[in-house]
Amino acid sequence: MSTEIDAYDYQRYAILFVDDEANTRKYFRRLFGEKFRILEAEDGVEALKVFRQHAAEIGIIVTDQRMPNETGVGFLSKIAGDYPDIIKILSTAYSDIDAAIGSVNQGGIFRYMTKPWDIPQLEVTLRRAMEFFTVKRERDALLGAKMQAMGNVLLSSRLAAFALAPVCAGLKCDRAAEAIASFVKTGVAGRRTGSDGDSDLRSPDWARLHARQVSLVNGLEAQLPSALAPAGLAARTAALASALEAAGATGISSAANGSATRLSGQVDSTPVLLDALFGRNEDAAVSNASVKVLASFMAVYDAGGVARRVRGDGLTIDVTESTSPAKTTSPGTEAAKWLIDDDLLISAALGLL
Repeated sequence: MSTEIDAYDYQRYAILFVDDEANTRKYFRRLFGEKFRILEAEDGVEALKVFRQHAAEIGIIVTDQRMPNETGVGFLSKIAGDYPDIIKILSTAYSDIDAAIGSVNQGGIFRYMTKPWDIPQLEVTLRRAMEFFTVKRERDALLGAKMQAMGNVLLSSRLAAFALAPVCAGLKCDRAAEAIASFVKTGVAGRRTGSDGDSDLRSPDWARLHARQVSLVNGLEAQLPSALAPAGLAARTAALASALEAAGATGISSAANGSATRLSGQVDSTPVLLDALFGRNEDAAVSNASVKVLASFMAVYDAGGVARRVRGDGLTIDVTESTSPAKTTSPGTEAAKWLIDDDLLISAALGLL
């Protein structure tokens, strides 16, 4: 056996060894059981069952070709399409080489080994195969994370674009993007981890998202004047409560909670409203409700308020006056700042994805 210093964890992923002879399986485990994590099956039918149970753990499959019930290539061909990255090695008698070579493409086989094995060569093959599989998995994970991060930034910029609606409509609306971030965080906190549709939020349909958001921005421009009409934070907080209740957060109550006004309801509709903001829900009534609630959030922030969701069952939001010093900026400059360099809105989107 090799005495080289290992740079890889060879037990991070398992080897599925398939052979109808019990002594061969025992021999393989005795040879390589200390170095590798090994799963066993006695034929292709059992191998398919074992594989389905441990697919996420398996990096290499070593299978005999001639077995009762199912040949090695027959088994490999059933998983080749769905699991192309798993390293597949065919172990075959010398007399079956022609058949094995002819079946390589069918099963996506990485290499074939003739019996009896050359033990040192087989160990080197297993080591290199596991190293290749591990490195490829790590590369794919890094690439996936990079692509998702790029998608998150794109999605964040699209969210920030809602802040331009009042600017383009000629409406004075301060802290618009901060209000949008609060709206997103409120909906994110109400979504259960692993709930249906989470994968859609991680990988949005960009073409549909663009079309939906153009429509939503038009609706937001039309809705903002009435949302900004009430004077003062108290009146706009009451309007936010009404918008939330009309959007399905039934039984919203309003009460003082120290320096805050606490809005509470048993039913939380904000995740559904957020779906509409992301273009996942095309129901016209839900879209209209989402726009009205978003406009109400923007009106609260324009009046100097801050809306923070309180964790717990149902929906609870505390609205307080902002303690940050007022800044003299134009709506266009403020929106541009959020679009270019502010972290809060991006963090809200990243928390969702």
